[in-house]
Order: sequence, then structure tokens, then C-alpha cells
Amino acid sequence: MEKKGGAESCPPPFIAGDFLRVRRARVVSMEQRKEQDFDRFHSHVDDRLLALLPTADSSHGLFSLTFLRRLLDAFLSCDDEFRCLLLARGFGGLLSRPDADRAVADLLDRTVKSLDVCRAASLALDSIRHFHRLADTAASAAIPGQGGRVCRAIAKLLASFLNSAAARSEGSSGSSGRSSRSGHLRTLGRRSYFSGGNTPPVPANLIVPRGSPAGGEEIAFAVYAMSSVLAFTMWALAAALVCQDGGGTLPSSPVSPRQHLPWAGTMVLLQDRMSEEWRSRKGDFVQLAEMQALQRCAKGLMEAVREGGRPRAEDVAEMAMKLAEACRRLEKALAPLERQVREVFHRVVGSRAEVLRCMDQNKRAAAPPIPP
Repeated sequence: MEKKGGAESCPPPFIAGDFLRVRRARVVSMEQRKEQDFDRFHSHVDDRLLALLPTADSSHGLFSLTFLRRLLDAFLSCDDEFRCLLLARGFGGLLSRPDADRAVADLLDRTVKSLDVCRAASLALDSIRHFHRLADTAASAAIPGQGGRVCRAIAKLLASFLNSAAARSEGSSGSSGRSSRSGHLRTLGRRSYFSGGNTPPVPANLIVPRGSPAGGEEIAFAVYAMSSVLAFTMWALAAALVCQDGGGTLPSSPVSPRQHLPWAGTMVLLQDRMSEEWRSRKGDFVQLAEMQALQRCAKGLMEAVREGGRPRAEDVAEMAMKLAEACRRLEKALAPLERQVREVFHRVVGSRAEVLRCMDQNKRAAAPPIPP
């Protein structure tokens, strides 16, 4: 070691200013990591919503079981990221901040209402299963010498479509006030899509947090983003399954986010596209693409069987094959969606419990210690 004047040289003393600079640098680094975590969450929400937009070669529109499967998958993915923020990243302790309390209360209220939409969607899918069974019976009956059986099977299927439309029309006209008639409508609602009188309430518009995500309100805007994804998912699920009333009106869009949020423009665009597609299909007995294909094939098979004179076996067989293929496509999309709706139901319950658990932990941590 170098010596000067016969004495060892000592390193410069560590003064208080250096300690403060190091501490300040660590705080800034933590704040930057926190901002990056929240920015990644908002970007993830935007990416999943962008993937839902239909492309030029999309075979199905936004009113299809295929789209609903992708939508629920996007919701589950966003919920995973939100739970990661609260648990793995340790931001659950910020939920009790004054800037986040309103957003948290809104999310908790919205989860309860969403469970009603999931239940109604499950009933609607069960009624679609009923249509599928009737169509599958008609397709399998289309063999030589069974024209009468085919006609009866298809007539029963088409009558179910008509009864479904009639049940929805009566249910939305306010006639459910009579006890005997409302009971009849509930029965029809289980075998049709869902009668208008039994439509669950779709969550209303969200309250946008004050401030900005970069102004220290990151947790409030993260909760708001999750509430928005949940509200949009339930609105789309209700529009496609529960509110299947071709003569009615689409519930108003529940999300009107600020444009500076990364995912805002994509969500607004999806809502506008769904509203346009609803208006273009208004008046149809069914709006789901898979159900419309089923209805078209059933009518085609009926026309082939009832053709003047003796129907050609080749025409009947061809239309029966088309109906059978429509049944297979419906089943391929229906079974996974039924499982997804159940998973979303349980996930919403679990996420709500996690938020409440974080709030309870924060409350206990902030409580003054009990004196001995």
C-alpha cells in the first residue's frame, strides 16, 4: 500500500451525503421497476385485446362460439397477470391506498354481478346443446325411406327456433309480471336461449380513477384495467348468449376508458365492432354464426326432402352431410366453451377472494398494536 509521509493513506470517509445518494438511487430504481411492472400489465391487456380483432380471413365474426372462446381465454390470461401483480410482485399492499379504494370497491361489486352473467351463459349454452341434439337427430335420420322421420325431426328443430324467438319476445314485452306466464317463460328460457324477462343485469359503466398511471396511482389504474376487461367480457358474453333477442337492443357498452391508456383504443374498437355486427344481424332468430349455419343446413335438408315429386337421394344425402358437419363444428366449439365459462366463474370467485385477503392483511398491518 502506498505510504505518504511515513503513514498509510486512508480511503476518503463515507459521509452522510453519499449514503443519501445511494438510498435515493435505490428508491428511484424500485419506483422504476414498479412502473415497468404496471406498464407490462397494461401492455399485456392491450396485446390480448388486439389478438381478438377479426382479420380479413376470419371465418367467424364476433358473434360466434369461436370468438367467445378466445375472449374468455384472453380474460383468464389478464387475470393471471393481475394476480401476479398482487401476489408475486407484492403490490397487494397498495390496494388500501386512498387512490385505489374506489377502484377496488368497483371491482368487488362487478365480480358479484359477473357471476350472474356466467350462470345465465351456462343456461344459454345448455339450450344450444338442446338445438344440437335435435339437429344431430335430423342429420342421422336422413337415410333412404326415412323422409317422414327427417321431416318430423327438422320440423321439431325449426319449431324450437321459433319458440325460442317467441319466448324472448314475450319475456321482453313486460308480460313476466303474471306469475303463471312468468313460470312458463322460465321453462322456455331453459330450452331456448334465454327469455328477455330473465336477462341478468350487465354491469354498468366504470368509474375512471383520478390522476394518471404515472402519477403514483398505478395500482388504481391496474385495478381499473382488470375491471374493464371483466366488464367487457361479461358484456360480450351477455350480448352473444344471454341477450339473444333479434328484435331487442344491445346493452350499452360498459367501458369508456381514457384514450391515454394503452388498451383503451382497442377495447373501444372491439365494442364498436360488436355493436355494428349486432345491428347487421338484428331481426334474425339467432345471431351466433354456428347456430345460423345449423339453421341454414336444416332448412336446406327440409327443402331437399320436400322437393316436388320424388326427392333425389343424392340431394338429401348432400344436405344431410352439411347438417352433420354443422353439428360437428358446433360441438367442437360448444364443449370447450362450456368448460371455460365454468372456469371463468370459479376464477372470478377466486380473484375476488384474493383481493379481499389482501385488503384484510393491509387492514391488520395498519391497526395499532394491542397494548399488553
